[in-house]
Amino acid sequence: MRPTLLSTCILGALTAAACGGGDDPFAAGDDSPAAADAHLGGPDADPSAPDAAPARACATAPKRVVVVGDSITACSVIGGPQGANCVSKQLADYVIAHYAPGASYENYAVGGAQLADLPGQIASIPAGDGPMLLVAYMGGNDLAPYIFQSDAAAMAAWDDLSGEMRDTWDGVFATLGSDDRFADGVTVLMNTQYNPFDDCTAPPYNLSAAKIEILHMFNDTLGSIASGAGDRAILVHQFEPFLGHGHHYDVDTCPHYQAGATPFMQDTIHANADGNAQLAAVMEGGADRLYRDCTP
Repeated sequence: MRPTLLSTCILGALTAAACGGGDDPFAAGDDSPAAADAHLGGPDADPSAPDAAPARACATAPKRVVVVGDSITACSVIGGPQGANCVSKQLADYVIAHYAPGASYENYAVGGAQLADLPGQIASIPAGDGPMLLVAYMGGNDLAPYIFQSDAAAMAAWDDLSGEMRDTWDGVFATLGSDDRFADGVTVLMNTQYNPFDDCTAPPYNLSAAKIEILHMFNDTLGSIASGAGDRAILVHQFEPFLGHGHHYDVDTCPHYQAGATPFMQDTIHANADGNAQLAAVMEGGADRLYRDCTP
């Protein structure tokens, strides 16, 4: 996300309050605004359909929906974690309504957080009874500093970050599997990062193809990490559905231009209400996979 997500703080396009110390550059969703209402198939889809055969055991319905991450899931510029437009609140409400009546919603995300902060956020989660759905959205703020570096410097920095990603997530999964606070089990819902600039190199951002590729590699690495975690994690893809709805949504020379597309951006980095609804729809589809469809 870095390369595609120009840090608003770096560009000076966000206020200091909105940046919250250097907020994350990426986030994401399903590929049409209608998906936010359809909930990617929703709980009314026919589970007896031929292609709905379970590929794994369904996850146990959670007693807690716990969110960690950066400003995207902290909803720093969209009314806060309890706001009606907040992606995290929308997801929690959906899970509780359809799969986990009476479950709690807890949000420990912090604007400006980086991957190095993820273990600390996990450590801040108090003990509680019952299985947990842990929603994690992190990485944009790690990518942001590369935007104004040379392509060579950005690629070199990416080599370090890719190793840090794996080490950090290895530590997180080890903690979740061994800490008594999580003895009732944790399923992690991970999110790829979206590109606020639609994978387009057009002005005024002029991001290079190399830096756009770094975002792709970030998301691919996240996919590898989630796959390696097996039934402990599921990855939802926020990247593809967001393309064509970012800052270049009305630039017809960009590769993902869609006539009449709904813009999803509130500022340089953060999603607006429509964008948050889209992000939530993709996460809700992940919840359906976990608790209804039983697919990886």
